[in-house]
Amino acid sequence: MRIDLPCPRSPGELVLCAVSGGRDSMVLLHLLHALSGERGFRLAAAHFNHRLRPTADRDEDFVRGWCLERHIPLETGSGDVRAFSREAGTSLEDAARQLRYRFLEEAADKLGAAYIATAHHREDNAETVLLHLLRGTGLRGLGGIPPIRGRVIRPLLEAGRAEINAYAREHGVPYMEDETNADPAYTRNRLRLEVLPLLEEIAPGCTERIAGTGALLREEEAYLQRAAERSAAVSYGVDSVTLSGIWDGGAVTGRRLIRSAARRFGVELDRRMTENVWNLSGGGYLNLPGGLCALRTGGQLTVRKTPELPGPMALQSGEQVWGPWRVRLTRGPAPAEEARGTLYLRPEAGALTIAAWDGRGRLAVENGSRTIKRLFADQGIPVQRRREHPALYREDGGPAAVFGVAVDRALRPEPGEDCWMISLTPCKIRKF
Repeated sequence: MRIDLPCPRSPGELVLCAVSGGRDSMVLLHLLHALSGERGFRLAAAHFNHRLRPTADRDEDFVRGWCLERHIPLETGSGDVRAFSREAGTSLEDAARQLRYRFLEEAADKLGAAYIATAHHREDNAETVLLHLLRGTGLRGLGGIPPIRGRVIRPLLEAGRAEINAYAREHGVPYMEDETNADPAYTRNRLRLEVLPLLEEIAPGCTERIAGTGALLREEEAYLQRAAERSAAVSYGVDSVTLSGIWDGGAVTGRRLIRSAARRFGVELDRRMTENVWNLSGGGYLNLPGGLCALRTGGQLTVRKTPELPGPMALQSGEQVWGPWRVRLTRGPAPAEEARGTLYLRPEAGALTIAAWDGRGRLAVENGSRTIKRLFADQGIPVQRRREHPALYREDGGPAAVFGVAVDRALRPEPGEDCWMISLTPCKIRKF
């Protein structure tokens, strides 16, 4: 059976094998276990329980028992895939994949693994090419599954399902059947069970040729990416990518660089969003999926992670920490001159909650009622800096004030009047 396993760069390097308990991953684990002594690497296994099937715990117990018998260290994890799917607005398949890879990366970090091995094979690759084609994709998607991406390796990618099945029979490799693999409700299953067999009937050997075409397109994609990067200046920060001169090189290379900048943070931009970034004018700002934003300043475009803020927090008397800020709530007479960074509210404001501004709401000010969005604009606070101005909300959910912007007129105390005093100071220096 064809296997492509990078030799360890140094003796004793750890390979972490992702194991579901199914035939493909059990064959891979069996093969790596046999090769570990010969090639001088250490082996560990990782199993993620998606908890989507009644038999999920059975599979986990099976993997644990097999590893225990052979003294293979095993890391296990689980997640609520359905809940994550709802929150992220994605399919169950995609949600499961995201949670699984997140777990594998965390397990690899914990164990100090040099590689994460997955059991993708030639038919998986062909299915992926077809799936991307159906959804709409560019060269990167048509390239299918790469044999190596970061520390993730696919040793069986050149092997066919028939070879894997033969290996399992020859070596008596046990495995568990996943009953959902026969469910045509999943698009990938229909491709595997119906579409690819039909294509093989029409054009025998097409599965291997599709996978081979994907390999060629990956080479083309890599070449074009290198050419695009040579056409502009690209600088990388911890939480940002800055592109200079991309508008000079034309739309094709520019859009490619925009997508690759977002991809650095694990975000795939679709054609529409990429086009919106490309069309930003000087000083333009755009929120992107995955907690990213894009800012154009002259001939430069910066794609960066936006600061993450915690959820709402009910204020209590004394001092509390909320994300990057220290919040202090006290009570006393309102001063004649207000201190910077402190809000003053009448007690009738009731219990208060601090939270990131949700983009909605109005405040009564001296010249009438204004939306908070308008108040930001009136003060010249750009969109990209509005996360620096948390809001205070009343018990009924309505806004009471926004730090550095305004306090609702009905809640502003007169000098000397008993009031709540809420101060906000940074815990540490943060760059926005």
